[in-house]
Amino acid sequence: MNLADSLAPSPAGKSIRHLALGFFDGLHLGHQRVILGGKIPHPPAATAVVTFRDHPLSILHPERHPALITGLPHKIRVLERWGIGFTITLPFDASRSQQEPGDFLQELASAFPSLNTVSVGPNWRFGKNRSGDVELLARWCADRKILLDKPDPVLHAGMRISSSRIREAIQLGNLNEASAMLGRPFTLLGRVVPGDGRGKEIGFPTANLSTEDECLPPDGVFAGRAALPEKKIYTAAINLGTRPTFNGDDRRIEAHLVGFSGDLTGAEIDLEFHRFIRAEMKFQSAQSLSQQIKVDLVSITKNP
Repeated sequence: MNLADSLAPSPAGKSIRHLALGFFDGLHLGHQRVILGGKIPHPPAATAVVTFRDHPLSILHPERHPALITGLPHKIRVLERWGIGFTITLPFDASRSQQEPGDFLQELASAFPSLNTVSVGPNWRFGKNRSGDVELLARWCADRKILLDKPDPVLHAGMRISSSRIREAIQLGNLNEASAMLGRPFTLLGRVVPGDGRGKEIGFPTANLSTEDECLPPDGVFAGRAALPEKKIYTAAINLGTRPTFNGDDRRIEAHLVGFSGDLTGAEIDLEFHRFIRAEMKFQSAQSLSQQIKVDLVSITKNP
């Protein structure tokens, strides 16, 4: 997949026939329909996605900035898996927030001279003070004989799937609900960073994940799996929390990979959360915690 961080004209842009516009946090089933087409599928290799590196609210109203379901590396990874030909991740800054809608559309025209289709969600807005809307985009497309594709929303439990619904489900621990709307298991993508070595000391070494994915379920122990580079998959016991047995004070994401041995520091891994096992708790000793982990692993390996 070609990647860029501006709308400067490029050889990759000339080959694009289908363009999807949006922030696309979570890349859920509704986003998938916008990007890959509704009734008329868009060939992924000829499709471009234009999104922002940062959520616009992080600049305009930081106090309302939502916890991201998919940070930028995770978003790029999912688009790669979908086979998207070109992804542009624009910085969103004060200058971009003041851009007139017409100027943004002119950038699109220069970057993608051979478009057949433009796709957006029903509430898409753009430009200074969100003054550009779908109607303006429709007129721009009509002038250029470009099809404006506005796919019907995807429903779950009778209501439109949205990033805000998925965030709420994740934060409440309703991971089956979140996964149903995402169209894939709820997953965190990140890199393994050095930890304190406590897990190794008690016989259960863990990979500590650093991630730009901000939306997390409640603290606790989860059954899941870890996907390593080269598509190696391991059943995983995932702990999310502050490690109260060791008087920890920062929230961490740790995973014990069943049957794995070696050093994963620096590796990028996907952690899939499958089901909740128990709440995090403070044990009287490291030995007591070790005994409970053995019980947890029996449950996890029987039903990963």
